[in-house]
Amino acid sequence: MEVSSMAREYHYLIAGLPDLLIDQDRKDFSLERLRAEMKDHLHPADYKQVEQLFLEFDNANFQNHIFNRNQQFNPDSTIPENYYAELDEHIGMFPSYIQEFYRYFKGGNEGDEDDDTKVYKSKVEKNPEVVFQEYFFSYMMGSGNYFISNWYGFLRDFNNVLTAINCRKQGIDVATQLVGEEELVDTLTRSQAADFGLKKEIGYLEQLLQIADMHDIMEREKRIDLLKWSKIDEIVTFDYFNIHAILAFLVKAIIVNRWLKLDAQIGSEMFKKMVNDLRESYSLPKEF
Repeated sequence: MEVSSMAREYHYLIAGLPDLLIDQDRKDFSLERLRAEMKDHLHPADYKQVEQLFLEFDNANFQNHIFNRNQQFNPDSTIPENYYAELDEHIGMFPSYIQEFYRYFKGGNEGDEDDDTKVYKSKVEKNPEVVFQEYFFSYMMGSGNYFISNWYGFLRDFNNVLTAINCRKQGIDVATQLVGEEELVDTLTRSQAADFGLKKEIGYLEQLLQIADMHDIMEREKRIDLLKWSKIDEIVTFDYFNIHAILAFLVKAIIVNRWLKLDAQIGSEMFKKMVNDLRESYSLPKEF
């Protein structure tokens, strides 16, 4: 439970994260090794929370398979590649939200008295990719972990705002592209104001509007990730040695890992930023 998780503190592990990064170096950075390190040092219940952060790689692999995207399998996932060869046989091993979406996708969305699978309902017709995201974010926001539920709640809203901005620019119907049916979604769908009438409610909106106008794609993506980075820090402002601090670090590590693959220079900058964030709280060797 969350209470017992909060009671556990990992002073030794968190204090050792800078050394772990130094050992890996930006050129040899590996999420797999980082994840293995967490598994060795965390309580099993806390490590389950860590694994939830890697579900985004399962999402990519599952959608790649079911939507025939012909992309390379991502080994950072929690579900092995061989399970996809006989998906119907192994679907029970996947997270519940994937099982529920798979049932919906195959046309079994009616439900019955003996089945507690969630029935998907929406005010507007949405494409399967958007529906999948609705299942995923609902699952993550209901995780029971403070950091995960807050982070993914923010991420869903952030993505919706950015999607609304881009849809407006391209003349695409916003309603069918947004995840969820909360008040924010309704406002983004109906408002004709330049800032959707949300400037006071959403502190990052003005920055996001400016970023969306940038022509340099890489710089735009970098600025978007830096906004997310700031939110990560905000969520764990008063968390120092518990699982929330570790989860926040891992989300940053996933961002860094993506950039190291996309753009070596930006990836190096993000890696240094991650190390500098740690330097603010923990002592690093002078030679780094």
